[in-house]
Amino acid sequence: MKYMHKAIWQSDGNLVIRGNTRALLFRALEDVKADLAQRPDADGQLARTLAALQEVLGAFDGRLPSATELLGDPVKERVSRNLLIG
Repeated sequence: MKYMHKAIWQSDGNLVIRGNTRALLFRALEDVKADLAQRPDADGQLARTLAALQEVLGAFDGRLPSATELLGDPVKERVSRNLLIG
């Protein structure tokens, strides 16, 4: 897995989310919203929660990277690990 910045709690209670971690949060939000849209029996509470989260976060500036771009290719990582073990 690629290096991800950690979120930092400030003394005033705010949370600072930087760089690729911020992009990962937006990617997760988009993926959950897309999955929720495909489910006919989706929970309205979850949709409402996601809408509130989107409103608080605002829009992502720029192109939203894919999960593979953010986290790395899991198949390549598994092959690399196996080569290191063997």
